[in-house]
Amino acid sequence: MWTLSFLRHAGQGWDLTLTPCKDVFDQREWQQCQPRQALAYRFLAQCFYKTPDASWLSALREEGLFDSWPFRSKAEPVKAGLSALATYCAQWDPSRLKELEWDFNRLFVGPGEMLAPPWESVHLSKTKLTFQDSTLKVRQLYREFGWQAPAIHREPDDHLALELAFLAQVSDLAGCADERTGRTDIVRCLDAQRTILKDHLLQWAPRCLALVDTHAETDYYRGVARLTLGSLAESARLCGLPVESAYSQLHQDV
Repeated sequence: MWTLSFLRHAGQGWDLTLTPCKDVFDQREWQQCQPRQALAYRFLAQCFYKTPDASWLSALREEGLFDSWPFRSKAEPVKAGLSALATYCAQWDPSRLKELEWDFNRLFVGPGEMLAPPWESVHLSKTKLTFQDSTLKVRQLYREFGWQAPAIHREPDDHLALELAFLAQVSDLAGCADERTGRTDIVRCLDAQRTILKDHLLQWAPRCLALVDTHAETDYYRGVARLTLGSLAESARLCGLPVESAYSQLHQDV
């Protein structure tokens, strides 16, 4: 009788219903975003791996890619990055290709001291050298999916472009997994994204990208750096990682 009486009168005048968490993981939103996230990181990985050619830049200008970026444009780094890239592409002329090649080499290659070394181990290891512990950990993460760096043993596995490419490829897998029959694949992809973000990219990419933003001489690389910063924070949110923590980490070196 007490139970029936309680149920009949519960909720009258007061409500103890728990409200949704602001940063709760939304699997449906995460999975729906995976194909678009894959496209975004495939583009960003390409930007950090080699200098663009004239046809690439002409396509960016003509296809209006930056008008439909897959991540929320409300994030300030995303808006700033898209604006810088759109401005650069609107003014693009093939005669400016040399300045991009020069900027890329200054930042990521040399000669001389690189202004923004693109390897995790250089930023996190005490020796500031490549092929350190983080390189091996990332290599193992790739291997769990049957993948390896294209120039393994000759090129460090923890290059920024390769870590972003891994994120893109895992996003492709997650987007194709069926929620009913591919539950194991979905969980595996989610865990891998959380690992590459929390244990790797968010630990060092903010510093690297801040250096790119500071030292770049072209709006192209400044824009790419800012766009990557904001995109990583949005990916952290989608994975259920603390948003405030991700943005704090991303902004501390900018």
